[in-house]
Amino acid sequence: MVLSISILVFSAALAAILGFAAHRANICTVKAVAEILTTGHAYMLISFGKTVLWVILITLAWSWTVSSIAVVHWKLSYLSIIGGFLFGVGATLNGGCAFSMLAKLATGKLAQILTLGGLAIGAVGFLLFAPEAAIPVAKLSENSVFQQENWSAVLGVGLAVWAVWEITRMWRRRTGSMFIGARIFSKHYSLSMAAILIGVSNAVLYTIYGTWAYTSVLNSGIKQLLGDFGPIEPIYWILFVSLFLGMTISAWQSRTFALEWRPALSWMRQFLGGVLMGLGVAMVPGGNDVLILNGIPSLSPHAIPAYLAVIAGIAATLLTIRWTGGTIETINCSGDVCVVRK
Repeated sequence: MVLSISILVFSAALAAILGFAAHRANICTVKAVAEILTTGHAYMLISFGKTVLWVILITLAWSWTVSSIAVVHWKLSYLSIIGGFLFGVGATLNGGCAFSMLAKLATGKLAQILTLGGLAIGAVGFLLFAPEAAIPVAKLSENSVFQQENWSAVLGVGLAVWAVWEITRMWRRRTGSMFIGARIFSKHYSLSMAAILIGVSNAVLYTIYGTWAYTSVLNSGIKQLLGDFGPIEPIYWILFVSLFLGMTISAWQSRTFALEWRPALSWMRQFLGGVLMGLGVAMVPGGNDVLILNGIPSLSPHAIPAYLAVIAGIAATLLTIRWTGGTIETINCSGDVCVVRK
């Protein structure tokens, strides 16, 4: 009993750390694409790649020392590509993707509640009206890199060397106060530090609970309500609440919380963005959070093509905004820290 409670508290803490780091680093796939379009750099997108590498490294270490990993894969289909593109369009209309949406809500932007509602409506609509054959079905992989000793050993050694180099590089480039408290509550986290905290925290949670990212859990919850899915373990909702709590704590501590509750016309755009994101979540399945934290690290066949489709959807929408006379936020990520300029 004590062990179970300890694991639960530890897991909730990891989810909160992940949320805290995601908010502090201000990461988002929409911002990553905007950075490429406005500055020609891809530092934020590269940091997502680092996150994937940290997830793979920790997952490999877990499979060697603790227990084998049951990897869930999704097949590549034209619907996962379309879903990824729609998710990207919706995230751009909303002004943020999966993590960014929660981070904005944590800072008091209540319009994101409409986005979440739209996401649920979009997912419900697809699951209700799409042909049964079109609903993505998960399968346990029998040919995962985590189950191939030779390949996993080579990959693990290579990633361990990279991890030592990455930590050494970060240590040499450190700036500011050396006090741990000052670094934890630094106003902005570097992309590399966020990649470590998010990647390691997620990897441990993934090895214990499987896919736990909130867009996947929300999709499963909707399936449960529709009678197409078994009961969801309460731990997944606990992890979701902990993730959001971590973002909220970061917002309060950094004094970035500012309640925005007055309705505006932009709320309708964000609601529409949520609906498109919900369609994407149901079709892929999962949002960009699931793809980065689970799908790509586990080498699921659908993950990289679907994520590229997300990027394509974001880029197409941002370019359309620019061509129609709108402006795109300039994302400057020099010095491994991102700053948004209107």
